[in-house]
Amino acid sequence: MFIPEEASFFFGERRMTVVRLLFLLIAPALPFRFIQLLIQGKYRFIWSDALVPLTGLWMLIAPSVIDGFDHSVVSSGVAALEFCVPYLAARLFLSERGQAVALVRILCIAIATVGILGILDTVSRRAFLKETIGKITGYVGIAEGDDYDNMRGFLFRALSTLEHPILLGTACFYGLLMATTMRGMTRLYAIGGSALGMVLAASSAPILGASIGFGVVIYEKITRNVPFRWTAATIAALIALTLIVTIPSDPMGFLIGHLTFDAQTGWYRLLQWDCAGALVKASPIFGIGDSDEWAATCGLAKTIDSVWLRTSMLYGIPGSVLIFLCYVGASSVPVGIEDTDLNLTRQERRLSFTLSVLLGVAIFIGFTVFYWGTVYVLTMFLAGIRAHLGALAAEPRDPWIEDDE
Repeated sequence: MFIPEEASFFFGERRMTVVRLLFLLIAPALPFRFIQLLIQGKYRFIWSDALVPLTGLWMLIAPSVIDGFDHSVVSSGVAALEFCVPYLAARLFLSERGQAVALVRILCIAIATVGILGILDTVSRRAFLKETIGKITGYVGIAEGDDYDNMRGFLFRALSTLEHPILLGTACFYGLLMATTMRGMTRLYAIGGSALGMVLAASSAPILGASIGFGVVIYEKITRNVPFRWTAATIAALIALTLIVTIPSDPMGFLIGHLTFDAQTGWYRLLQWDCAGALVKASPIFGIGDSDEWAATCGLAKTIDSVWLRTSMLYGIPGSVLIFLCYVGASSVPVGIEDTDLNLTRQERRLSFTLSVLLGVAIFIGFTVFYWGTVYVLTMFLAGIRAHLGALAAEPRDPWIEDDE
């Protein structure tokens, strides 16, 4: 998952990454695994199990209306593959207790290692690993071209093995939050490496996401015995939002000035919403396709810095809503850390809660960040793990479960 895109190769006229090749090999086994779980009576329905394939289908239908079926199969087929397969692989191949915890431990170690390798970029002031591999394969990624500005003040923003500093920061934010559910020296390594990678990426959205995520985790811990705590938290958030909207003379300027490292990037994102959003309103059901003509119309670069705006452009508003529902549906079975009646160990319950928080924050920062490549795949993989834990929790509790804390 964290192999650089520079390690890809050509398959016909299309460049094939190692991850895509792996997904193509795994995909045929998924229906057989589903049937096997049904026969064995081990399958428990989670809402995202239906929403994810439906979303993948819509990813093919909507662009085919705008750009034609042949073009849709090639371009949107890849997006549908990377959206559905990681979720279904985690959802179907994980079936026993303990597997999710072990898998997340491996993920956290990998993310921390990727974060630490970001030091090479910062010290050399170039995408060291990606450029080194690119010289061997002849492929130059988007963030390594001569015209790519990767500086944030005096700091060269690290990419490590990922496609963009924002994606490195987001992956490290995921790893940092998940590492809080681990134990021992592995936990310290995962937290340290992920925190370092997030700092070296120098992106405000992942740091904001980590702050919100840790705030929710800490709030859950210190208010564990307080009744109506989530109701109180919701009311407090609504009051804060109301104050921000009503007190400053320019609410958007206030938010952009206080929540971004570079206010210019915040205003540019707002400009994207104003211009590209108007185009989506003109074609709300199927979007505007993946043509770059909108960029010339708006006078903007050919990239959109928002999951929800970009997916609305590609798949229409229904597609964007379906992706949102997939994230929410993965957490449709509520799991409380102190709920000992669930068929989960305490560590699994904590992991379930943390993944729910992570997906919720991913939805929020998705308004200012577009996930593609590694983070696009990783987010759906984690959604599949959360859905697996929810399915386990819905089963009758095994009397032999030992709460591990």
